[in-house]
Amino acid sequence: MKIFLNQLLNLFERLSRLGAVLAEICLVLLLILVFNEVIARYVLNKPTLYSVELSEYLLLFVAFMAAGWVMQNERHVRMHSVINLMPAKVRHLLDICTSSIVLVFCLILVWEGAEASVMAFAGGYHSSSLLNVPLWIPYAIIPIGSLILSLQILVRIVRLIWPPVSPNN
Repeated sequence: MKIFLNQLLNLFERLSRLGAVLAEICLVLLLILVFNEVIARYVLNKPTLYSVELSEYLLLFVAFMAAGWVMQNERHVRMHSVINLMPAKVRHLLDICTSSIVLVFCLILVWEGAEASVMAFAGGYHSSSLLNVPLWIPYAIIPIGSLILSLQILVRIVRLIWPPVSPNN
């Protein structure tokens, strides 16, 4: 059972890394898009109609898809000056409690984001720009990224309660 749990947690961590890789790809696409817009607007004097909207969607994707990796590598914001003053056992308990609160918040984001995506899909909502993007696509980024973050927080909580198990045990 412990080995199955460890494999499941490793799968969730690989999912976080996949989200980070996709975010990196989108960051490169965002760089290319902005560079193209600068050249088109200021050199050729022919600005594009799509760059601002696509940049917003790519930035949203980067932020939400990389969140799980940020949590996995503990690169998130922390109050080290306050936390380091506490005894180790209190810090450990506080870490479990705060991670649990963040997990609840992320699950709310998953639920509400999924509802908004389904509503946009069912209602046939589209952006008001010339691209006419179906809004369920950018809306879906929020629950997907929040789900990846939720799974990574779950990994964190489980590993705080039960330290990692080696396959030999």
